[in-house]
Amino acid sequence: MTNEEANKFVLNSFVTAFEAGNEHMLDQYFSTKLELCTHPDPKKFSLHDLKSRLPNLHKKYRELQSVVKAIVVNHDHIAFRVKQHAFFTPDNTYVTMDVMNLYKLVDGKVKEWRLWFSQHADLNTNGMG
Repeated sequence: MTNEEANKFVLNSFVTAFEAGNEHMLDQYFSTKLELCTHPDPKKFSLHDLKSRLPNLHKKYRELQSVVKAIVVNHDHIAFRVKQHAFFTPDNTYVTMDVMNLYKLVDGKVKEWRLWFSQHADLNTNGMG
């Protein structure tokens, strides 16, 4: 996979498919045998788990903006960093999240996904500044 192909795959799978109303796109990019592991709280999720949690994530993180900052591709692995900004409803504040991702592709779909993130309050509420 080229860097250009990986960039398109990341944008479509991580940004577009996770927007409210686009949940049907997840099956295009993620294996039915997906193994998602989140860090720093190591929980494992399946594709079904992920889909069932999306409505709550959309309620929790409103006005979500995502910018892909870096991508590295090596055969069937894609590592990428995303900066996100959203209105975090539980705290009634804007937050910025730095998200590191590692995809392992099998047959053109994400079979393994490792996700690390940090979240902090954002005093600069004008977006991705």
